[in-house]
Amino acid sequence: MKAVIQTRRPAQAKRTSPRSLRLRLLLWYGSLIAVALGFFALLFLLLTTDAIDASVNSALRAEARVAMLDALDDLSATTPYWPGQLTMRVVDTYRDPGVAVEVMDTQGQVHYLSTSGARIPLSNEISRSVLAGQSPVLYDAAVESQHVRVEALPIRAPVNGVSGNANGVPVGNGPVIGVLLVAKSLSDVDATMLLLHALLLVSGVATLLGTLVASWIIATRVLRPLSELVTTARSIATSTARGTRLGNLSQRVPQPRGRDEMAQLVETFNEMLASLESATQSQRRFVADASHELRAPLTTIQGNLAFLQRHFDELPREERRTMLIDAHQETLRLAELVEELLLLARADASSDTPRETQTVENAALERLRSNPPVELDRAVLQLVRQLRKRLDIEGSPLKLEVGHIEPVRVRGDEESLRRVTLILLDNALKYTPMRDEGGEGRVIVSLEQADGQAVLRVRDTGIGIDPDDLSHIFDRFYRADPARSRQGTGLGLSIAKTLVEQEPGGRLSAESIPGKGSTFSVWLPLA
Repeated sequence: MKAVIQTRRPAQAKRTSPRSLRLRLLLWYGSLIAVALGFFALLFLLLTTDAIDASVNSALRAEARVAMLDALDDLSATTPYWPGQLTMRVVDTYRDPGVAVEVMDTQGQVHYLSTSGARIPLSNEISRSVLAGQSPVLYDAAVESQHVRVEALPIRAPVNGVSGNANGVPVGNGPVIGVLLVAKSLSDVDATMLLLHALLLVSGVATLLGTLVASWIIATRVLRPLSELVTTARSIATSTARGTRLGNLSQRVPQPRGRDEMAQLVETFNEMLASLESATQSQRRFVADASHELRAPLTTIQGNLAFLQRHFDELPREERRTMLIDAHQETLRLAELVEELLLLARADASSDTPRETQTVENAALERLRSNPPVELDRAVLQLVRQLRKRLDIEGSPLKLEVGHIEPVRVRGDEESLRRVTLILLDNALKYTPMRDEGGEGRVIVSLEQADGQAVLRVRDTGIGIDPDDLSHIFDRFYRADPARSRQGTGLGLSIAKTLVEQEPGGRLSAESIPGKGSTFSVWLPLA
């Protein structure tokens, strides 16, 4: 027993600790937004960095052009090409404070240096590449602890003056005699990029947090009907758990606004609760009515038998006989009531059995094919003859008339169809007065074909049915006030409707005018 209890505890803990759907939605939204923001920030940084690099390179190339022209003006067209010291008047006059210029020859001797002594770094590999006369080289370095970008260009002797350019920078047409280094500070660029990174980080985090908060609020609002639905279902389940009765099915989930999926879910759930409540009330009313109907004959039987047991010798023979006849009649009434209840119970059990719809339809069609066609006109006329004999024996002035009868063959169970017809005829005869305004009370039976179906109609000139009662006459044990004065159980019409609807395509309806009479119509598919 302990092992069983221990194995059940994790399942109970798992049921009582559900994972929050809002939290999972929030995590998914947060992850997607974080990925989107990260992608946007990366793309923005790449584009911004490329634009800034292009701007820096363009400015550096302009400085190199000015410096190269200034250096070529001081060089000689013949060897030795270098003067003692380059003056670089234009560079000194118009040089940007963030730009450093250095000029040296092929032996590494510096002929001009715009800084206060700190030289611009130049690796041997870059130096060899530039002195070999290749294209200008761009690289990043540090000058006096400042991040700079350097462009290294070859200086050619102006043998025949300036004859061309390299990447927009003018050069001579003689041999390579030196190297020009132009460095531009990237401090402002680094500061801008640092500020840009900080802004992107702060704005991204703020956007993410704001979106998460908004998503939580939206998810809470959207899922509120679901939470109320869970609360309502749990309340009903809790009130049901400790007993065999259903909980308070009158509870409803507040209907949210709109017509989205959540509103449809709540509406469907409320409709289900309403159907369950109606079915439960009908079941309780059915049990109460059945108990009442069963108690009446049992009370009569019990009372008569108990009285006979105590006073059997004291009662006259005729009185004893009368009491036994009453008990026997009540026994027959009780047996009839039990049989009707069993018939309804079997019908409910067959209709509530969980089977696939297609399987049910196939089974019904197979049953119809296996049964021979029923000559409904012959069965109806036979019942009419039998009831007419009964009316003659009883001396009843009621007239059971035959209206328009067509030869009709239908598929179905002949005994069930006979029982339906008998119920409708008995019901019409029971609630039709002996005489009406036109003379004698009448019940008219007709049978015809209409729209590919057989239509059986039983019309009477009886007391009729009030419109408020008309929608309930097929309910079990339901009897309108004018009908309570007549003997009956209130199950006949319910049994008739159940038997008719068991046939595929069958249906039963009623029309009535209070004080004028009623008409019951049965539609059945033709064979």
